[in-house]
Amino acid sequence: MMKNEIIASYAPAIIKLLQGILYDDDDDYWGMLLNNERNVREYFGKIGLRLYLDEAEGYAFLQQPDGDDGDEEAKTLPRLVKRVPLSYEVTVLCVLLREKLLDFKNSTSTSDSERCIVSKHQIHDLMRPFFPEQTDDPKLLKKFDESINRAIKLYFLKELKNTEGESYEIRRILKAKIPAETLTEIKKGLEADRTLSPKGAEFPTSPVLPEDKSNA
Repeated sequence: MMKNEIIASYAPAIIKLLQGILYDDDDDYWGMLLNNERNVREYFGKIGLRLYLDEAEGYAFLQQPDGDDGDEEAKTLPRLVKRVPLSYEVTVLCVLLREKLLDFKNSTSTSDSERCIVSKHQIHDLMRPFFPEQTDDPKLLKKFDESINRAIKLYFLKELKNTEGESYEIRRILKAKIPAETLTEIKKGLEADRTLSPKGAEFPTSPVLPEDKSNA
């Protein structure tokens, strides 16, 4: 590094965003982002990226325009934010988790927790109706667990400490990835795929969630 080069005070927040989704429970980086939002937006704007920041929900991530809006310059840039197609099983899981978040938000019951918590057993039970011919197949449960692990890597689930992989927090980022107004439509599409798929068939890859993860 040249002696005259000075690292920006908000550089750590930029690096965290390049690594993936930033949540408000990452206190130091989150505060750094909020205090330097304008500078961070300007930095990413210069390299063709957009900052998606939802302060109320407590998350931020990067988006990369694909040029569909007529921005020809955007089309010439190599992709940093990858579009990751999801398998049928993972798509089912994400939609069900989004539904769970919506139910949690609309719940009238009083709770001290602002986090939506779900157990592995509950996830299995939620997913089983989409695989009616295979409910007792051990291989299916393995697929469910693989889908859970994939959701963790995508920052959609967070494994809770000291639960040995049996309890998870549903992350609020799913609200941005699957808006409530499109949830019913997406679920109907998944149910149609289910009825058309023969027993034991491989389900088609379902690119329901665009830009599923930064740098996946």
